[in-house]
Amino acid sequence: MAKHHQQPLQLIGRRERIALPDIGCVVVEAKIDTGAFRTALHCESCEEVQTEKGPAVKVIFNLDEMGNKTSYFHKFSLKEVKNSFGQSETRYCIKTRIRIGGRDIRSEVTLTDRSGMKYQVLIGRKTLLRKFLVDVNQTHILPLHV
Repeated sequence: MAKHHQQPLQLIGRRERIALPDIGCVVVEAKIDTGAFRTALHCESCEEVQTEKGPAVKVIFNLDEMGNKTSYFHKFSLKEVKNSFGQSETRYCIKTRIRIGGRDIRSEVTLTDRSGMKYQVLIGRKTLLRKFLVDVNQTHILPLHV
């Protein structure tokens, strides 16, 4: 049986500055949320539209005061998730790169309006799994790589 080489877990704090290069977001503070399964990302709006390339999710982001930026994602799905109030809701889910420290991670993220929340990005367990170890006593452990 072949053994897979596994990198050692990288230590991160309960909050980290991250980048989202696929959507043009250079720096945003994210809450590392081990209680959440999936990563959640704030968007002003998202809707399914028809484009020349077929169906897509049109998403308007305004992260870390970067101004409204519209992106189209042709690969998407709908996921049933429980929000922070324990209520079930259906959200669009896309795959995008998340840069944490010097590491680029391709991860599934759900899109939702987090305008009333303190953090625009929650990093969930699925993104953290086998990559990071969270020290809840610290914040901003990793250097910012944009």
